[in-house]
Amino acid sequence: MSWQSKGEEQGDFGWVISFGCKSAGQLRRLKVNTDPAADRRPIEVPCPCGELHRVTVSPYRRRRSADEPFDLEVDSLEELRG
Repeated sequence: MSWQSKGEEQGDFGWVISFGCKSAGQLRRLKVNTDPAADRRPIEVPCPCGELHRVTVSPYRRRRSADEPFDLEVDSLEELRG
């Protein structure tokens, strides 16, 4: 079995962008359903702590595993841009 066919079998579980919440002192995870690589402009993320965090979108992003927890979910980063 090739690597490509194995990846296709695993399914698509979205992308993860991690950011730090200074108020709560925790690492938070934002799940994005579409690949966020196309636009690296900063986003405004409504954090579970109640604050709005400005997050820089890095060219580094990674696929989310099926059982990986996340704090917030959006279909596209456009939802977080004014």
